[in-house]
Amino acid sequence: MTTKFTEEYLKGYKEQICKLPLDELYEVLDIIRKDDSPERQNIVKARIAEIEDEENETDAEHNFVQFETIPKQPIESNPDLNDIQISVPSSEQAPTENEDPSNHEITQEEIDSYNNTQSMPDSDGCVSFILCMATGFGIVLFTLVGFSMGANRSAGFHDLKLITILPYIKYIPIGAILLFCFFTKNNIVRDYWLNHLKFALGIASVLAVNAITTFISGTYSGIYRCCSGTPAYMLAAGILLFSILFIANAFYPISKKIRPKNGLTLIALALILETALR
Repeated sequence: MTTKFTEEYLKGYKEQICKLPLDELYEVLDIIRKDDSPERQNIVKARIAEIEDEENETDAEHNFVQFETIPKQPIESNPDLNDIQISVPSSEQAPTENEDPSNHEITQEEIDSYNNTQSMPDSDGCVSFILCMATGFGIVLFTLVGFSMGANRSAGFHDLKLITILPYIKYIPIGAILLFCFFTKNNIVRDYWLNHLKFALGIASVLAVNAITTFISGTYSGIYRCCSGTPAYMLAAGILLFSILFIANAFYPISKKIRPKNGLTLIALALILETALR
């Protein structure tokens, strides 16, 4: 027959159990294991679990306090480690997320890697090349305007005609690139095209400007052939197209197989056109 405990009895029993220590609670639990109903066992088990949880929390707090109060000992080198030392950066040496990147010292390896690597597309290099060309033509234009407006200009200056100047305009890109190289020779980091493609881009620019002047003057003066009229315009159109594609391909990935290196490919195309339209 199952034993029935009244609520008043269980309430008083719980009050008595709460007064007992942990070791006596285990003894009581062994005694009441023979009960038919689990009411008293549940009361004792709950009180045991409550005491054990409190003791675990107390032990954890005690261990944390001991850890905080342990004095920090200096790290001594161990001769058994074969003189291998592990350096731990201090808080002053450790890099922080807010560290100013401007304080980073550029190494020679980083400089060489940048100077010998071209990001594609190279829009910055293209802008740099265009500014170089614009500077060269601007200097020449400024010089001509200055001579024309000078008070002490020579008497023969007005005798100069556009047809006289045009054959020499095609050499302005070469002069601009040489001038640009001179003023940037001390720069640690330079444009990729200035380090590797200046000769090829110089040839392409000369041919392109020569083609443009052909449309103005009507006379083509090429590598080995001079002509006028329709053949001159046809040669100028073909060479101008090849030159523009050649320059654009130096900064934008149009075709990796025909990347400009020294400009000889473009010269060969110009010779082929001059021979074909002979």
